[in-house]
Parts: sequence; structure tokens; C-alpha cells
Amino acid sequence: MPSVVAHELLDTLNRDYERLHTAKEDAFWTAYMGLTSDPAAARAELDRREIALRRCLQDPARLALVREQLRRLESEGGAGAGRADDETLVALRGWEATFAAHAIADAGARELGESIVAAEGRIANARGAMTLGYREPAGGRPGEFVPASSVRLGAMLLSEPDAARRKAAWDGLRSIETCVLEHGFLDIVRQRNRFGRQLGGEDYYDAVVRRVEGLSKRQIFDWLDELERATRDAGRRAVEALSAERGERATPWNLRYWAAGDVTREQDAWFPFSEALRRWGRSFAALGIEYQGATLVLDLLDRQGKHENGFMHGPVPAWREHGRWRPARIQFTANAIPGLTGAGRRAFETLFHEGGHAAHYSNIDMPAPCFSQEFAPSSVAFSETQSMFLDSLLGDADWQARYATTRDGEPMPPALIEKGVRARQPLAAWELRQRLSVCYGEKALYEIPEAELTPQRALETLREVERRLLFLDEGSPRPILSVPHLISGESSAYYHGYVLAEIAVEQTRDFFLRRDGRLTDNPRVGPSLREAYWKPGNSRRFADLVQGLTGAPLTARHLAARVNRTADEAAAQARAELARAAGAAGRGGAAARPEPVRLGASIRVVHGNETIASTEGRTFEECAAAFADFVTRQERAAG
Repeated sequence: MPSVVAHELLDTLNRDYERLHTAKEDAFWTAYMGLTSDPAAARAELDRREIALRRCLQDPARLALVREQLRRLESEGGAGAGRADDETLVALRGWEATFAAHAIADAGARELGESIVAAEGRIANARGAMTLGYREPAGGRPGEFVPASSVRLGAMLLSEPDAARRKAAWDGLRSIETCVLEHGFLDIVRQRNRFGRQLGGEDYYDAVVRRVEGLSKRQIFDWLDELERATRDAGRRAVEALSAERGERATPWNLRYWAAGDVTREQDAWFPFSEALRRWGRSFAALGIEYQGATLVLDLLDRQGKHENGFMHGPVPAWREHGRWRPARIQFTANAIPGLTGAGRRAFETLFHEGGHAAHYSNIDMPAPCFSQEFAPSSVAFSETQSMFLDSLLGDADWQARYATTRDGEPMPPALIEKGVRARQPLAAWELRQRLSVCYGEKALYEIPEAELTPQRALETLREVERRLLFLDEGSPRPILSVPHLISGESSAYYHGYVLAEIAVEQTRDFFLRRDGRLTDNPRVGPSLREAYWKPGNSRRFADLVQGLTGAPLTARHLAARVNRTADEAAAQARAELARAAGAAGRGGAAARPEPVRLGASIRVVHGNETIASTEGRTFEECAAAFADFVTRQERAAG
């Protein structure tokens, strides 16, 4: 049997980590959701708890203790002595991997890391206090400043009919870059680079990905370089074609509106935000997704003081303690703006995305909480694969035929579904390059020599990356330094995860389509994801997990094929999906009366400190109806 010392060490590690992790994540929610009247104090409390958790994880003595116990157990042959012994070894190996991803032997480096946390807190306060918005162009009240979140400004680039107002919204997004540069972001870059080199990386970016993904920066960008080459011609053609069609040069504030602004407005009625919760629940339940008794807290509407980017986090990790299941508590957000054209669909996407993260982390079934937290050694790319696979369903023609209905239940006409596919497909390669531009831009910042790292040099570098990747003279519709991931320590050197995840998403989609013939309402999806992707947690590497499900090594060929299709090819696939869905409906399949939604979760929907809907004492359908009523009232109040 395992030694008493090993059991005691595991119990101590599990207990101490849970306490510190939950305290930090609860402080994170309070600060990022703007739940107090004193944002600076909330951020200071988050920083304090973040530092306490880091001290635990970075302590090299804990890593040494775990390795000592592993050596003892392995020398005693514990791994073959029985299930309890095997689980002890699995848990200790999980802790070894976790501490190895965080431990810092040098006390000076640990102190530098804590000073970076404090600096990140200060810049977060400055960004949160920023007066963000746009100035009205010539017209009704020229020059008037209109407050607007980054979410609203980004949505205006897609849905605002007036080109001058779109330009003003884009200028508003650019002002975020000025704010963060004026409040010391480049000092943080310098500190992060010193920190990264002390950890053995060539710079901060390299050090982070080595610890999180087990890959060097060069290995990551070898994959991204392949995608950049594969999408270059299609991305350039899309910009040139839109410019020729409109008779003027494409700009960052016009491109997306030219491509899909009209169809976004036409389809808007079929994506009412009030129905988002109901359709998420029905769609996920039909996929066989369950949350294993988790408590889910959802904050889905935009408001002043709330973090301007959707996210999921898990204050209480799911794990199995001495054979007893410990369900998760998971919280996730969207930033829907009731009444804004296009905001409903964007909120659907965020809800499916973050709900996909929550499904992943609710289903991790391992003998220690270190396997089911979102940070190293958990792979960013693998985490994002789960969320992006599930939000990809919203673009499928058969999903839209099944779920995209007006408030009155009118289904979206097939011709309008196809019109949306034809409008969006030409920009598919360009949109992938937009995400690539964030990755290349962040990498480039950390590679600027410290003596040359000035605001002017940083902006010149970012603009060069944007022009090279996106073929727009003025740069990106989403300026790189307006992306919040780069500013926050938790999500810096992170964005490549979305691109690598897209590779895995398309490979995963291909697997299910070949095996089952469909994705929408396929009840085999959830159980397959749970067994192959979710239960192991971070005990296996990204590429190994993908190969374990799909049976093939990770490859970008499925993604390259999707984004490089012509509009005609994409439309033909959409028509095939619609025909298949119609056939299923004729056999009493997809169009059958929906079953009661059972997700295996306790759900509470909040708006700040206010609970607006809950499954406590109610069915999911009653909870969704209460949410719909609340959103409808908000839309009426917004005019």
C-alpha cells in the first residue's frame, strides 16, 4: 500500500490548493464583473490572492516533496499493487507536472513575478477607468462623445450602416492602445521578458508556451507559419474582390460591413438574444452533454464596469476525492447588448463558446484538483478546442434550420441561410489571418530589443504586422493592443491557442461527420467528448488527446480546406446539410417535439449582483422563460 506520508502529502496539497484557488477565482469574479463600488480595492484583493496562489505553485520545495514521494512509491512497485495505489501515483504525477510548470527556484525571479502582478493590476485599473466611446461624425450632433464599450464598438463595425460612424467606432478601439501605452504596458513587457529569461526562455513568450504547451515558441509558430502561407492568397483575394465590387479601397472599418453587414441585419430577427439560454440548453442536451452536477453561474449582459470580453473560470474544480465525486462550480460570461443589431448572434456564439469550456471542466474526472484547473500545465489550445468546436455549430446550415427561429417560432428560410453562408465564406481565410495577426503582433512585441521598446516602435511594429497579414493599409479592424488578452497576465502569450484550436476543431468535426454523418443534435457527441477529451483533464498533451479521439495525428489540412473553399462550394455543402435535416424531420427526427432539457447542472443567471433566473425549484424551461422576460424588458428599455 502507498505510504501514509504519500496520502498525507496528497491530502495537504489538494486541500491547500483548493482553498487558495477558490479564494483567488472568487476575487477574480468580483473584480472582473465590477461587483463592488471600489474597483481598485477589488483589484488589489485579487492581486493579493493571486500572489498567494502563485507562492504555493512556485515553491520549489513542494515539487521536491512530490518527486521524493514518487521515487519512493515507484521503487516500491506501488503502481501495480491495486487501484488505490494507482490513483495515488496518478495524482502525484499530476502534481509533479503542475509544480514543474510553475516552480521557480530563484527567489529574485519569484519577487519579479509578484511585481509584475502588481503592475498588471494597475494597468487593469487604468483600462477599466478609461472613458471609452466614439465621437459623432458630421450629422446630427457632430463632435458629441458617445460612451460605448469595446463590445459595442466592435459590433458597430459589422452592423452600423453609416461609414463615418463606423470609422469613429474604429478610432474608439484604437484609443485603447493609447491608454495602455500611456499607463505603462511596455514596462510590463520589459519586466515579463526579464522574467521569461530567468525561467530559461529566449523571451517571455517562449518561456510561457514551454511551460503551458510543452512546446517552444518556434514550434508554435512553425504551425502558424504553415497556416499563414496556406491562407495568404485567399485572404488577399477576398480584400481585393470586395474593393473591386465597391469601387473603393477596403478599410478596417468597412471590410466586415461590406462582406456581411446586410445579411447580419437580415438574419438578426432569427437570433433573438432573449432565446439564447433556451437554445443553448436544448442544443447541448440534444448533443448528450451533461455537467455532472456542477453549479453554473452565468452573467450574460454588457454593463458599465464589467470586463469587456467573455470568459469562463472555475472557482471550484471538478475532481474525485478518494472515490467521491466533487462537482465543479463554474462561472461564465457574455457581453450582449440588448437591441443592438448583430448582438444577439454574437451573444449566442459567446454562450456556446463559454458553455463549451464549462462542459469540459465540469467533466474532468481525475484524483486531484490540479488536473481540472485552466492554467499550466493545462493546454490553452486544447481548452479552446472544446469551446470553439461547440460554438462552430452555430454556423452550420442544419443547426440554423433547427434552432434559428424568430421569437414567434418562424424558422429561418433556407434561402436566407444560404445567403449568410455565401456572404461569410469569402472572408473565412482572412478572418483566420486576423487571429494570426494578434499572435504575430504579440510575439513581435517581445522580440523588440529593450533599448528600442518605445510606444512609437511598438505601434509601428504592430501596424506592420497588421498590414502584412490583413492587406489593409490602416491596419486591423481590431487593433492588436485593444485585445485584452495581451494586457492580462493570465492570458498573455495565449492567443495562438485559438488558432491551434481551430486546427483541432476542424479535425474533430471531420471525425464526427465521417463517423455519424451529422453534428447537430447528434447524441453521441457529448459522451465521445467526455470519454476522449474531457475526463483526462491535463494528464495528456493537446496533440495526443486529439489523436486519441480522431485516430489521426494533428493536421491543419481540414482547416485549410474549409477556409479556402469558394462561396459556391460552401453553399453546396449548406444545401446538402439542409436536405439531410429535412429528411430527418420527415422521419420524425430533428423536428420532433423537444424533450425536457436535462443538463445535470444547477444554473443561476445573474446580472451583476442580481439573480434574474435560476433552476432552483424550477425546470430549465422555466428558468429560460424568466431569462427571456428579463431580456425583453431590457430591450424595451433600450428603445
